[in-house]
Amino acid sequence: MKSDADDAVRTGQPEAAEFPGSSAYWARFALLYGCGMLAATGLGKIAPIAVDLRAALTLSLDQVSLVTSSITAVAAVLGLPVGYLVARTAPRRALPAGCVVMAAAGLLEARAGHFWPLLGARLVEGIGYVAVVVAAPALIIAMGGGPRRTTALAVWGTYFPVGLALGLFLGGVLSAFLGWRTWLVVQACALLVAGAATALALRGRTAAAREPAPARAAPVPGRRAVRRLLRPFLLSLGFATASGTIVAVVSLLPTYLHEVLHVPTSVAGTLTGAVSLTGTVGGFLSGWLLRRGVPVRRLFTGALLMPLGTAVAFLHWGGTGLAAAGAVLVALANELVVAAAFAMIPAVVADSADIDLANGLLAQVGSLGSLLGPPLVSFAVLAADGWWAVAPTVLAVCLPGTLLLRASVRGAAA
Repeated sequence: MKSDADDAVRTGQPEAAEFPGSSAYWARFALLYGCGMLAATGLGKIAPIAVDLRAALTLSLDQVSLVTSSITAVAAVLGLPVGYLVARTAPRRALPAGCVVMAAAGLLEARAGHFWPLLGARLVEGIGYVAVVVAAPALIIAMGGGPRRTTALAVWGTYFPVGLALGLFLGGVLSAFLGWRTWLVVQACALLVAGAATALALRGRTAAAREPAPARAAPVPGRRAVRRLLRPFLLSLGFATASGTIVAVVSLLPTYLHEVLHVPTSVAGTLTGAVSLTGTVGGFLSGWLLRRGVPVRRLFTGALLMPLGTAVAFLHWGGTGLAAAGAVLVALANELVVAAAFAMIPAVVADSADIDLANGLLAQVGSLGSLLGPPLVSFAVLAADGWWAVAPTVLAVCLPGTLLLRASVRGAAA
């Protein structure tokens, strides 16, 4: 693999030497993380206002569901193409641009009066989202190598659940006081500020930062390209099994709590949000363990804790507390694996020029897993006529996922 200095020049970023102290490094990382977190609020901002949105725009339940999930659908289709475009331009330009695109789309959503303009704005917002989540890891990698890069990438892996929970929470609170349109404007303005701040911060002080990033060579066609992207593809497939599992669990948990354990709907939703947010601890733990030299393949084996957690959560062995504890175990194990997957991106690429493509592949395949996970598990529950089917279905997904994750880093410097 190329050196960190080479990687920095390829991304148009300052070399690692610009970050001699931890304060400068982590300040820039915090800014990049904030952009990712705010971008992820876009996935959670519609659910809290769904009732008001339906009433105001006369939408059906299916239309609201489509609006809610459209960003994930865009990521599932465009992750790799956007990764290629980011590689051809420069991550330091793509990330602020993605924030601005998301902000502009959010402002259009706040003014929408009908379904089609709203859906169109959400699809555009999805393109901006993919640009942010593909460019940010590349920028983190360009900031230098060593243990702190491993830690930073692992922590970056928590941006999604933190942003999703923040969007759900703030969307509910602010829309109750200010109205749903104002909430969308506030979220868009936050992204606009984050994009502007990032653009200023990434201007840099070195020649490498001031000059445009050199055009990268197009991916080599044929068998050589397949070999180059084989390990990133295996990593992405394993990552998809983890993302699909956690989205399925948090999607089905409120229904299970309400229908089986008779928990009020509002309490079930709040409890599920708390479970998702608690799971971020697993991401920080993953970074700490990797920094202490724990082999990543051991962390990937932690994915097998997710079937155990679903068994505890959905087999009706106890009350609400035990179900929540099982769901927390799923969330913790998921973030442990997800954070480790992000941290391993530099280790699984054959050339630093492929990092943006690997990020795009991870975003696309992971989003595809998020889309397919809930209907797959729901179908299993309906076919088996019982919630007991959740655990074996998750096991059938996570077992090959664990093998794929471990295979992706076999022989890598991980």
